[in-house]
Order: sequence, then C-alpha cells, then structure tokens
Amino acid sequence: MRRALPAVLAALCLSSCVAVTVARRRPRKGPVAAVGFVDFGGGEVRYSLDGWGWVVASRRRTALRLMRSNCGDELVPRIVDDFPRVDADAPYAGDDVTALESGVAHYVLERYEHLVYECRAPAAPEAAASTGTVPSPVIVAPLLAPTTAQEAPNK
Repeated sequence: MRRALPAVLAALCLSSCVAVTVARRRPRKGPVAAVGFVDFGGGEVRYSLDGWGWVVASRRRTALRLMRSNCGDELVPRIVDDFPRVDADAPYAGDDVTALESGVAHYVLERYEHLVYECRAPAAPEAAASTGTVPSPVIVAPLLAPTTAQEAPNK
C-alpha cells in the first residue's frame, strides 16, 4: 500500500498538467539543401487557466515544450498571438448537444489560454504580437459608373 500511494499521488498531479495541441503544421524542407525551408510551420496549443498558479505555470511549460517539439531542432517557436477563451473540454457540434438525452452536463466549459505560434530561424526578427482583436476582412468592390443621381464632375 505504501508503494502505491506515491504513484497514485504523482498520477493525480501529472494529470492536471496537460496542454493540448489544437493545430499543427510541421516545418518542411525544400528538395535541395540550398533552398532551406519551404514552410517554416507553426500551430496552436492551449492549456487550462483553472487551478493553482503553479499548476497553470506547469501547463504553460508543457505547452511551450509541445511548441518546441513541433518546430524541431533547427527552428524556434515564436508566439504570434496569445488570447484567453472559454472552450468546451471536448469539441462538439450543435447537433450533438440537441441529440443528447442526459443534457450537456458532461461538457465542461473552462477558460483556456490559446498560444498561436510560428516556427522561425533563431536569428529571425521577432514577430509582431496581436492585440487580441480579429482583423476585419478586406472587401474589394468594383468601381461603378456614375448614375443620373451622381453625375460626373464637370470639366
């Protein structure tokens, strides 16, 4: 019993130190060594913000370790965007929730910190961090000929 107790306690502590990879693009090298990298890669990781400070710090370290493992030995991860968001513990669709008989009690909503990163060469300049706002889409409208209400300017 005494031998099993430390193992159980360690498993409980380590289970709370999980960070998840949301999206991942691996770096791709070109066909010739002189070309270097065709795609530097990048991705997104998230970790939960609920819990004690040392647990959240451990989750962040795990997320940074996931980023480094995706970028490999030659590249370093650079955080492009860092934002908190309330997410479900498991991904779901609206149709999944309406089909449940027991309700939505097993979908746990938590605050997660999302880190969007890109892999860069160690000597590359620092990427500009986002302000947390989503950029508005660019709309290109064709120029219209003036109508009778809008007459062309006189020459």
